Amino acid sequence: MSLLDDYADYQSSAQHHQQNGAQSSAAAFSSQPQDGLALDVNEFDTDGYIATTLEAEDAPVFSLDTVQFRVPNKIISLAVSNDILVLVIEGAKVLRIKLQEAHSIAEASVPVNPTSLRACNVFLDPSGRHLLLSTPQGESFYYYEGWDAAKPLSRFKNMEVTAVAWNSSAWSSATSSTRTILLGTHDGKVYETELRPGSEKAKRSDIAVHCVAELPVRERVTGLAMEAFPARRKHHLVLITTGTRMYQIVGAADLESQTGDKSAVFEAMLRNGLTNPNFQEIPGMPGPGALTVHHRETRAGSRAQIVATDFAWLTSMGVFFGRLTFGAQEAGDSVVENAALIPYPAPSSSTDISSTEQPSSLSLTEFHILLQYSDRVCALNMLNSKVAYEQTIGSSDETLQGLTVDETKHTCWLYSPANIYELVVTDEDRDVWGIYLSRHQFDMALEHCYNDMQRDMVLRAQAEHLFAAEDYVQSAECFARTSVNFEEVVLRFMEKKDNMVLRSYLVAKLKTLRKQDHTQITLLVMWLVEIYLSIIGDIEAKLASAGMAIASSSVTQMNTTAEPSSSSSSASNNSSESVLSVKAAYNREKSDMQKELHALVEEHKQAVDPKTTYQLAESHGRRDFWLFYASLCGDYERIVEYWMEKEECVRAIEVLGHYGTPEMFYKYSPALMSAEPVALVDVLMRQPKLTPNKLIPAFMRYGHEPSGGANQSIRYLRFCIQKQMCRDPVVYNYYLTLLVKESDTDDESELMSFLTTYGKDMLYDPDYALRMCKRFRRIQSCVHLYSLLRLYEDAVELALKQGDIELAQIHAERPDDDKLCKRLWLKIAQHMIQAKQPASEVMELVRRSDRLGVEDILPFFPDFTRVDDFKDDICVALEDYELQIQDLRGEMDEATRTAEAMQRDMSSLKNRFAILSTKETCQVCSQPLWLRQFYVFPCQHSFHSDCLTRRVVGSCNRVQRRRIQELQAQIVEITKQRRQLRLTPLMSKTKGAGKQTENDEQLEQQQRRAKQQLDALVAGECVLCGEVMIKSIAEPFISMDQTTVNAGADDAWSI
Repeated sequence: MSLLDDYADYQSSAQHHQQNGAQSSAAAFSSQPQDGLALDVNEFDTDGYIATTLEAEDAPVFSLDTVQFRVPNKIISLAVSNDILVLVIEGAKVLRIKLQEAHSIAEASVPVNPTSLRACNVFLDPSGRHLLLSTPQGESFYYYEGWDAAKPLSRFKNMEVTAVAWNSSAWSSATSSTRTILLGTHDGKVYETELRPGSEKAKRSDIAVHCVAELPVRERVTGLAMEAFPARRKHHLVLITTGTRMYQIVGAADLESQTGDKSAVFEAMLRNGLTNPNFQEIPGMPGPGALTVHHRETRAGSRAQIVATDFAWLTSMGVFFGRLTFGAQEAGDSVVENAALIPYPAPSSSTDISSTEQPSSLSLTEFHILLQYSDRVCALNMLNSKVAYEQTIGSSDETLQGLTVDETKHTCWLYSPANIYELVVTDEDRDVWGIYLSRHQFDMALEHCYNDMQRDMVLRAQAEHLFAAEDYVQSAECFARTSVNFEEVVLRFMEKKDNMVLRSYLVAKLKTLRKQDHTQITLLVMWLVEIYLSIIGDIEAKLASAGMAIASSSVTQMNTTAEPSSSSSSASNNSSESVLSVKAAYNREKSDMQKELHALVEEHKQAVDPKTTYQLAESHGRRDFWLFYASLCGDYERIVEYWMEKEECVRAIEVLGHYGTPEMFYKYSPALMSAEPVALVDVLMRQPKLTPNKLIPAFMRYGHEPSGGANQSIRYLRFCIQKQMCRDPVVYNYYLTLLVKESDTDDESELMSFLTTYGKDMLYDPDYALRMCKRFRRIQSCVHLYSLLRLYEDAVELALKQGDIELAQIHAERPDDDKLCKRLWLKIAQHMIQAKQPASEVMELVRRSDRLGVEDILPFFPDFTRVDDFKDDICVALEDYELQIQDLRGEMDEATRTAEAMQRDMSSLKNRFAILSTKETCQVCSQPLWLRQFYVFPCQHSFHSDCLTRRVVGSCNRVQRRRIQELQAQIVEITKQRRQLRLTPLMSKTKGAGKQTENDEQLEQQQRRAKQQLDALVAGECVLCGEVMIKSIAEPFISMDQTTVNAGADDAWSI
């Protein structure tokens, strides 16, 4: 695949980069193509990679593509990371290329003699920003992105860096530092340092470096890795490889607190680990010794982290690889598991040179080990150690120099002095499922299946494997997920005659059906219901047999007690305990089956056929499941009927209380009221939606015994009336009926309380109540009802008939008519006199009534009654009469004096006068007052009569205004009539002179009365001093009409 996206864009922008002084090599390529890149634009697709002729699904897992470009000189070394490719070429040049941007090619120089740089080790950090170069002569250089030249590392003198362990915590960090890293050298030492760019203007980089360890056997460090424990961030693993050994060092190193030139954080950990080292040694000649570690992204909760999972090491015997497992290891422990040594594969060619060649470098993917030889690349499958891919480079005189993997972007690259190759990996786990399947690792095989066909093959193989192993339950679950015919699988499991196995298969098969497969779901569910019921029945049979075994063992124990024997008694005890444990296990199994059955019916409630389900439950005798399903379907009426048939009325009432509807209460209350009245009424009182009058038939069937406690019908109706505020007259009348029947003749308190409380609003029928009270002889209530119906005389007569004088007195005071009250009191007094009660009691009645006097009751006494008993009362009455006469005489004298005073006042009013000047004017029109009729007030304000009338009419209300106008019209009309009478001819005067005079006098009186009324309305008070003036405060001085007529009125008020 290519390195560039669009060479045309790069070529057109070369001039722009040349003017800015950046990307000098790109400008050189534009002007001198023979020294630059020779690109074939047609070989690139829109993503910047070489187009392939195969579709993604048909493409091979591995394919080697040549990147089509020429470099200015031979390639010395290559490194790729984070989509950044770095080339070190002869001439001491460094090319840094961003693979996703065509124009991003940067060139930098290495400050050495161009002809002396023939080989070097290049290490690029995971972020692609830091580059470390080390030559065999012991010179090291540091290059940071954007620099024009690499800088020598002054403190790295005479130190050839052969391996680097990058800090994983700096991969996603925004800092420009690499943080703490480890370096391995040719002389078997390990150094610790931190690369920081510093100032670009400095010619040398003074980065500190510390030697933290030295290998026990002085060998060249060929590989170095530093990995943090995922759950213990301060614990680290350091892998160090040479040609013959691989060291594992585990310990604590706090990288967060130590950076830069501070004390080395790995020194103590490495020195302690190498004192008594944990290593793996491969005997024989030293091998290439290259080490690679594969990382995978994992999630710990919501946080993602990169964790090392696999490693591979090139030895003289082959590839040593295994898994890295991080746990609670401490110093000296190993983190390597499932390690294996794969011999190097034999090459496809048969030349002797190839047969003895060892790979020079390697890399890891998720499932393969990539080996790079001088003329080919090979991929080994880590699962079966077989060669999955082998490809020889095209040119026979070309030698591959290295293999590198970009772990951040998962791309693989190879290079020779003249070419760059990309090893494209496409769906490398495509065939992994088959390998796992051949190993019977079915879960792993399912995890890596690509399509349903592969998944079906794995599940089928797993099902057959489990079936052969007689693990029928697990086999059934696997068969349910395959495409094997349903009938075939069912017949195989039915041959085993085990309902548990068949249940497992049907349950698993049910989960695979779609929601729209209604018929299949219904059939499976109903079959499962029958199977579950059968299983529960079998378990109950086993429980019954276990119970019989316990009973027999207890009988045996009793017999052994009569004939004691230690061995027999211990054996019987052990047997009883085993039977009890078996019974407990059966009970747990039964409970589990019932829970599964209930969960099944709940989940597939819509698919269950009610009729079939009820029949199955009845046929198996499972009333508990019958009740559960009825409750699940909301068929509570069926449940109530069931408990009614069983005569368990309390349970029926409980169901009604929780799930009953009003119609169900109306239907079942008559029967339940007779059986459990107290429990039913308790439930009824918690149902606010009931209509009480529809429950009256149930109360009518309720036969209450006086010895059976409180009447529950009365209790419920009282609750409806007092708490629920029922206003139905039927309920009140029936409640009244019950109270009349239940109340005692001597104690009518509850009945009277009801009649008194609810009689005002007439919520019951008083006529019906009176008939019922008469029928059951509730006298006190009858008297109250007579009084309520305003039949006071009947009420008093009934009370007197019963001899209840106090009750008669109470109702005698009820009427609003004083005469009727007095008549009723007289009737009571007459009754007492006729009953020959003592005169003192009669007189006490008179004094209590405040309506009777001695004179009122005297006629009722017999003629020969002695007055000695009430002589004092008669005297007191006479004295009262005398006082009343004196009071009346005083009032008459006072009235006479008041009349005389009024007469004098009226006479003085006639003679009242006021003195006016001849220049007096009207207060309204300012004209002389003497020109026409006028009014003069005591306040000395005077008005013309017409001016005052207009002023009063303008300020009075509408009714007064209309009355004034009527009086004025009446006066004018009377004046006209009197004028006509005066103009009558003398002839008519002789005939009716007396009548004419009488008419004139009548008209004069009418005119005088009209004037008096008019004077009272108009001249009742002064309009300038009285109430009219006070009410006019809120009125403006100048009205809108005056403003319109006189435009200068506003100016007159201006300041």
